[in-house]
Amino acid sequence: MLGDMKKEMPNKFIEQARVVLERLEEAGYAAYLVGGYVREMLKNELLPAMEGAAEVTDIDIATSAMPEQVRTVFADLAVIDTGLQHGTVTILVPDPVEVTTFRVDGDYSDGRHPDSVRFVSCVEEDLARRDFTINAMAMDLRGTLIDPYGGREDLAMGLIRTVGDPEERFREDGLRILRGLRFASVSGYEIEEKTARALHEQKDLLRGIAAERIFVELKKLILGADAGRIIRRNVDVLQVIIPELAGMKGLDQKNPYHRYDVLEHCVRAMEAVETTEENAEYMKLSALLHDVGKPDTMTVDEDGVGHFYEHAHMGEEICRRIMNDLRSDRFTKDRVCTLVKYHDLHFEEDDRLLKRWMNRYGVDVLLEVLALKKADNIATGNATDELIHKFDRIRDRIHMLVDEETCFRISDLDLDGRDLIDAGIAEGPAIGHVLDRLLEQVVDGNLPNEKAALIEAARKM
Repeated sequence: MLGDMKKEMPNKFIEQARVVLERLEEAGYAAYLVGGYVREMLKNELLPAMEGAAEVTDIDIATSAMPEQVRTVFADLAVIDTGLQHGTVTILVPDPVEVTTFRVDGDYSDGRHPDSVRFVSCVEEDLARRDFTINAMAMDLRGTLIDPYGGREDLAMGLIRTVGDPEERFREDGLRILRGLRFASVSGYEIEEKTARALHEQKDLLRGIAAERIFVELKKLILGADAGRIIRRNVDVLQVIIPELAGMKGLDQKNPYHRYDVLEHCVRAMEAVETTEENAEYMKLSALLHDVGKPDTMTVDEDGVGHFYEHAHMGEEICRRIMNDLRSDRFTKDRVCTLVKYHDLHFEEDDRLLKRWMNRYGVDVLLEVLALKKADNIATGNATDELIHKFDRIRDRIHMLVDEETCFRISDLDLDGRDLIDAGIAEGPAIGHVLDRLLEQVVDGNLPNEKAALIEAARKM
């Protein structure tokens, strides 16, 4: 028994869920909070040394009420039919709270959706259809926990275990294989032995899962604090969705600069790369795939040393294919391919070089290439402290150049094409060429960024 749920609900979404639970109970129906919040709240109670319960915005409630009965109870609110065939409606309180009638599922002939559902009156029967024990718990308004499959104990032991027979659970929906890996990556938990064995044995079920669903889980997986461990242990599973990982694993680089095979090097880069909340997904993906072009470009010289000429360009081509196969959105695909293509860019503590790169690639992309380059060097296992500090100094210098409003783009020049035309230079392609040459001279420090000086220099061109 946990305390009154009113004391356990730390954010507005849970407060709105409490309103839904109260009204359903007052109408005579059983109602329970299920899913992620119950798991995260228990994790916070059992492992107080860890970070607190995650901020949960997707609130799920299971109830004995049928959808039309839920509609009656909440007749004064907007109710959306989000999945009537599965007994689900969404109540706007004003934020969305999903309410689903207790149910059991029929066969999963398509490996994703139940062919039919049957509504039941008992929450325990409803919990039996769920994927993992840590997700198969329910809690009522007073904090009473319903836990028929030992989810609380598995949380305490740090275990990911399927509800019932793992082979059956995975056959119902092959995406659960990847979800299990994702939960282990994010939580740092171990996958229970039988669940792990079934996960490997049935990995080919992933071939029948829509790429969009796989990509969602993959992105969550690589953001987990324990993603490196999970990838290392489950390469055979992940290569079902990214076959190129097989060629990277165990590929000796035969180069004194690298201590590790290609895949281990890339996993270490993924672990080391510095990210922000906005770019974490594509930075982690870029780091994991940055040397995907090496298996196809490796040569060994007469001294037995490995070389990978043009591997970054090859990597870009391969990444584009991978991202297309995963049905990636255009921005993520283009950004990953760009970072992989330029991850070998040469950096020096030279303002002229940095301003050229800032102009060519843009500040945001250049800083991300630099972060990937730093992680790449760390992941060799041979980077010196001085080399790492050099990357940090370059990063700080780029920020300083931006803060100083340094001229590094044509738009930063103290004139534009109209000024050149007014100064007597004919309209046409020549205007663009003159602006390019003026910018080059300003960036190199040979010309001040002042209109009069720029016009004079333009007239001499």
